[in-house]
Amino acid sequence: MSHHVVQALSDQQTRWLEGGGLVLVLLVAAALLIFWIAALISVLGAPIGCGAKILWLLVVFALPFLGSVLWFVAGRRSARIH
Repeated sequence: MSHHVVQALSDQQTRWLEGGGLVLVLLVAAALLIFWIAALISVLGAPIGCGAKILWLLVVFALPFLGSVLWFVAGRRSARIH
């Protein structure tokens, strides 16, 4: 019985990927990669001290999506103020 359930789930996943799901996953992954690279470039070009840059780079590397969001929401804004 469990073999049939696993086979049915496998067939559903295969159909989803064939129906354009793979393209969607690749587009989202590419967008996230571009967002992460943009955050790295923005941190490197920000008018902040070396220590702050290293800290922000560590945050962006350690937490790729969340670190990038934090940089664009909080870090970039505080860099413009100083």
